[in-house]
Amino acid sequence: MLELARTMIRNGEARETLKISGIVVTLAREQELDNDEEVRARFFEKLDAKMDETGPGKDLVGLLEQLQQKEFVMGLVTFVRKTRLTKRLDTWKLGNYFRCTITPEQVAEFKPSPQPYLKAIEEFHLKPRECFVVGDEPVDMLGGKRAGTKTVGLPQGFYSREELEEAGAESIITSLNELPSILFK
Repeated sequence: MLELARTMIRNGEARETLKISGIVVTLAREQELDNDEEVRARFFEKLDAKMDETGPGKDLVGLLEQLQQKEFVMGLVTFVRKTRLTKRLDTWKLGNYFRCTITPEQVAEFKPSPQPYLKAIEEFHLKPRECFVVGDEPVDMLGGKRAGTKTVGLPQGFYSREELEEAGAESIITSLNELPSILFK
């Protein structure tokens, strides 16, 4: 099941977190738990609690502050639904860093389609080659390339450097602290 989730994310089939939570529901059924909505709600409750506990990380906050000071325009394209994203950004006090946030319910096609990235670029009034997509999944690299942006891969979690490069990462970083050296060239 975990490999199925990984494959869904890599191939862009997980349009929203609910599809991944569907895998959690399937795993729960295998354990003879059959209330799908309750299992989903508990999944998101646990996930959100863990995220609240761990926070965004000092590297991320420091980077966002640095980019904002340099007047970079930033957006966020994510599989997280708008209501959960808004809550997360409010909890972490990160909302003021992003000019726009693009979630699956805002566009007809999502990652690896270029559509969400092009929507953000349009809101920025920039050209695609003036923009960077920074991501940790192959769908980020594919969508960014298809939108005509520069792409930076950050291998963490499910995907390796090689998988991000195969999907079109022009640059690879191993830490957010390395990103300014690419952006400020």
